[in-house]
Amino acid sequence: LIDGIPESDFDVQLEGQVEIIGWLYQYYNEEPHNAVVNINGGTVKTNDIPAATQLFTTDWVVRYMVDNSLGKYYLERNAHSELGTHLEFLLPDSLEMVSDDLDVTQIKVIDNAMGSGHILVYAFDVLMKMYAEQGYSSREASSLILENNLFGLEIDKRAYQLAYFALMMKAREYNRRALTSNISPKVYVFVDTSNINDNYFESLPVSESNIQDLKYIVSLFHDSRTLGSIIQIDKPVKTGNLRTVLTNIPQDTSLDLNNTREITYQLLRLLDIVETMQNKYEAVITNPPYLNKMNKVLKEYVKTHYKDYSSDLFSVFIWHNINMIVTNGYAAYMTPFVWMFIKSYENLRKSILNTKLISSLIQMEYSAFEEATVPINTFVLKNSSTSENGVYIKLSDFKGGMDVQKVKTLEAIENPDVDYLYRTNQTNFSRLPGMPISYWISEKIISAFQNPLISEFGIVKSGIMVNSSFSRMWYELNVGKIQFNAEKIDDMDGYKWFPVNSGGGYRKWYGFNETVLNLEDGGRDIINDGRNYRLRDKKWYFKPGITWGRITSSDLSFRLSRQGNLFGDAGPMMFINRHIHFILGFSNSKVMKAMSEILNPTLNFQVEDMRNIPLILRHVDLIEKLVRTNVENSKVYWDAFERSWDFQVHPLIQHIDEHNRNWTLKEAFEEWKNEAQDRFDQLKDNEEELNRIFIDLYDLQDELTPDVEDKDVSVRTADEVRDVKSFLSYFVGLVFGRYSLDAPGLIYAGGDWEPGKYKSFQPNKDNVLILTDDSYFNDSRDIINRLKEFLRVTFGDENVQTNLEYIAQVIGKGGSTAEEKIRQYFIKDFYADHVSNYSKRPIYWEYNSGKKEGLRALMYSHRYDADTTGMIRTDYLLPLQEAYENALSNFESLVENETVVKTRKIYEKRVTRLTNQIDEMKMFDQVLQHLATARIEIDLDDGVIENHAKIQDGQKLLTKI
Repeated sequence: LIDGIPESDFDVQLEGQVEIIGWLYQYYNEEPHNAVVNINGGTVKTNDIPAATQLFTTDWVVRYMVDNSLGKYYLERNAHSELGTHLEFLLPDSLEMVSDDLDVTQIKVIDNAMGSGHILVYAFDVLMKMYAEQGYSSREASSLILENNLFGLEIDKRAYQLAYFALMMKAREYNRRALTSNISPKVYVFVDTSNINDNYFESLPVSESNIQDLKYIVSLFHDSRTLGSIIQIDKPVKTGNLRTVLTNIPQDTSLDLNNTREITYQLLRLLDIVETMQNKYEAVITNPPYLNKMNKVLKEYVKTHYKDYSSDLFSVFIWHNINMIVTNGYAAYMTPFVWMFIKSYENLRKSILNTKLISSLIQMEYSAFEEATVPINTFVLKNSSTSENGVYIKLSDFKGGMDVQKVKTLEAIENPDVDYLYRTNQTNFSRLPGMPISYWISEKIISAFQNPLISEFGIVKSGIMVNSSFSRMWYELNVGKIQFNAEKIDDMDGYKWFPVNSGGGYRKWYGFNETVLNLEDGGRDIINDGRNYRLRDKKWYFKPGITWGRITSSDLSFRLSRQGNLFGDAGPMMFINRHIHFILGFSNSKVMKAMSEILNPTLNFQVEDMRNIPLILRHVDLIEKLVRTNVENSKVYWDAFERSWDFQVHPLIQHIDEHNRNWTLKEAFEEWKNEAQDRFDQLKDNEEELNRIFIDLYDLQDELTPDVEDKDVSVRTADEVRDVKSFLSYFVGLVFGRYSLDAPGLIYAGGDWEPGKYKSFQPNKDNVLILTDDSYFNDSRDIINRLKEFLRVTFGDENVQTNLEYIAQVIGKGGSTAEEKIRQYFIKDFYADHVSNYSKRPIYWEYNSGKKEGLRALMYSHRYDADTTGMIRTDYLLPLQEAYENALSNFESLVENETVVKTRKIYEKRVTRLTNQIDEMKMFDQVLQHLATARIEIDLDDGVIENHAKIQDGQKLLTKI
């Protein structure tokens, strides 16, 4: 009847209701013989207890328990438990009992940061299935689970109440009488003992030793609402004895001035917590708090008791919880996955790898778990130092949130041969610098780490640590205060701002030279600020090297850092004493990417990680030749646009002289397009060749390919829309005198104005450029007049209209003529493009009267003074308003005299628009008048954000950044 055992072997009598899974057993005395088994309510009874000492089929365990004179034998299906089929996310591995002689009633499970009890409720359901397999009724099992199996701790009273309620409702689900029974969940909330003083103990009629034990408990839990489950109980507390003592304290019915009864009750509850904390558990499961900025009490406690694990509160829980379990027991967690890789958690990793076993781990995609603000993993540690392989699932490549993570996990459970499930022996991690939990690595990569590390070729430093209030984008400032080319500390005298590597996005080889740092008088402002800033590594200031963005949302990218740059915490540096171009080439290779992901696949690639990269030094001359070409190509591209401080001239006019200015803007773009494509192709080919070389050096042909995607090449091909817009931005710079057609590079960015530097094309005298939808001024105040003049000077008079048509075709907005289309671009889109291109630090600011577009006027912030706003009002707004009024009068006459309906509607539309613009400008005039009277000054050193806000003054004046 059961597992193929012949029915003839047994003589069975069934009495009452049978509620157990299996009911047959056989025992030996001296000879095999049949036995009579009476079954009732799940209990197997026999009067021949001593004889029932052997088990004859390996599928059954007979458990013996004496209850008075009655022997009870509970049958449990052991080798063929069906429990695993009910656990949806049980990773593919063999199931084992923590202990072979462990009864289900002895299994203790705790969540010591239980919140509202979700984990405990799930554990309840799992335990119910375990009880069912051992023959218990649902009613009996639900009570036994609350009585024996589940425990919880929490510092938040409201969360504790929810957990208590959830467990009682879960018990009620299986037992209608649960709410009226005397059994309660063993979940507890921490309460501080700061209210308990010596007055309470003085009145207690108990022994001195008991008082000392109680005082010890009170001292432990003084700040328990802050410390919670991580409180360490250094010496055993005999809770049973103290409970008896407290329970037997006489309850005085008189006025309780010392709150004796209340404190006694509080201490009794504390004994429950102490007992819970002193227990050893078969399973500890929790999603611990994530906290790295702790208050003083918590910080001091953690530093004292958990020094090696103090980087974050969750790491304290990891180590604390693994020490709460029995030998071969399990601790399960959901935590941020940074503990697996970064240096701050190296001691934790070392302790785990040396004394425990990582049984299983799932690393989720970086932002998959929306409820957490950090990337998450979930893992199980076994309290065993055996060398078994662990099971790991790597979900980091699967985007799409938790739904996708769930599907991929279930696929791996169904098919353990998927390429993102790994079975790894954790001893491999100890062979890597810093012991990262890089479970996916091959033996070839592990072997690569036996080569010399980058730290043997130079110094890796993290540099200056300050906040952004001391830095600016270089183009915000008076350029005369910036020292771009310092070689030593002495070169700092007389300057305030100095270039600093501060990370940036993804760009290889060269670039992102934009940020400058205030180190005036040796960093006086930083030193006097009083916060924990660090002007460290001065010995290495201004030296060339290799830099990268420490924080990145994409792949790592490394760049040559020129002499003259400082380096900051977000843009660390390698100062290489030999073969700098070789190391730069390796750093930007796919092999480096694979190595970096082994040491630290988070968004934070640290200095220590860089030091631990292994380097194989071969084919040096070939590699360095390729890298020098890459750096040069990247520099040429970076310097082709305005954000580079080495920008000379816009690429669409840099070859004009070679063609005697007898060509069109479109032809200039085509030449730039070909040049950019050649540069792109060469850089991509070089990068793939470098990948090929390094993949062969590290013998990783089976794991990596040399291919480079177009999107990962750090120079771009030409883009007609982007590049024509860039051309118009350069034109605006010429109008304001930032650039000159007579000399390369930056001409004016603060300081003394030198009109002699502008001959071919004169800047606007008044530092204003009006953007209108029609030609209301026939002079330099009109943007189309200025654009025509610029095109005439650069491309020749005969090509002006052709070039206007080309510009309009590429970037033009609404309108029927080329001029109208270009005007609409300047009115509607130019400023937004400028703000975006200059990283929300625009150098040209827009006076904006409102949605009716009455006044759009550009102003160059470096030429601003206290009279600029007043000048814009008197010399531009009022004359423009008068021009609008004249135009309105003219269109009103046209409407009155026009007989063609379609044409009259066009005129009426213009009348409506002009009327609205005039009304808007009258209101804006009041704003300008108020601001003009205030004569607001700005200081370029304060930066765009602060200066822009000063002029805007909370009113509708400047377009918002």
